[in-house]
Amino acid sequence: MEMLRPGDIQRLQKTMAHARDESFFGLFRNLLRARIGFDTFLILRFSDSGTPQSLNAWLADHSLKTTYPQHYLDGTYRLDPFFQMRKRATPGALYRLSDIAPDRFFSGEYYLEYYRKTEICDEVGLLVDLQDGATGHLSMSRQAGRGRFRRRELQCLRHYSPVLLELLRQYCEYLQDQQEGRAPPPVQRPLDAVIRSHVTDQTGKALTRREAQLAALILQGHSNLSAALDLGISRETVKVHRRNIYRKLDISSQAELFAALKDLF
Repeated sequence: MEMLRPGDIQRLQKTMAHARDESFFGLFRNLLRARIGFDTFLILRFSDSGTPQSLNAWLADHSLKTTYPQHYLDGTYRLDPFFQMRKRATPGALYRLSDIAPDRFFSGEYYLEYYRKTEICDEVGLLVDLQDGATGHLSMSRQAGRGRFRRRELQCLRHYSPVLLELLRQYCEYLQDQQEGRAPPPVQRPLDAVIRSHVTDQTGKALTRREAQLAALILQGHSNLSAALDLGISRETVKVHRRNIYRKLDISSQAELFAALKDLF
């Protein structure tokens, strides 16, 4: 592992000294950008009860500046593997999108709609538990023109992730302290509950809770086998539920399911 250079040490010291003030975000970004190339640098707060909060964001490309607030924060976050990972992650860890995404994620409609349109080809993220039960998330991604993160960059992130996670935690909790007394973010309902309500409102038909859970997993990019493992049921039972979903919605593919529920995202 390549050691920190004098300039890196100076940037780290300055960033640590400002972990609980407004200048932290720019210092943190510059600290990492000195060693790692990225096109987006986002810090969010995930919780089980409210919609994600964008705590700070830097986006290099104009299309990203439009897509991020208009699509991700308005609903597609429900399909984000990092958002899903907050419930399953080891407290305080670094993840790469390709390592945590469901098995059919990269051929799914969410990937085609969000990642392909913004030309994002790779993403890494930190997830850290906060004192109030929420999760702090740092996302760094790269567009196709820059290529995927190099092995050396990933090794650097993994090696220094304990320090980075602690800095992220302090900053997220500092911002939360600053927001005390303000209205909380809108309450979010589980995706399966949102799907059930939407289908009933739009078609007059009713999905069972299990069918809605499966529909959510399909939208997130799970295959029949992956969904079966997640739900703790057999693959054959998943197939039966999937046929029932498609029959009730008069569709025949994952793409049509995404189109039928697109208003949710």
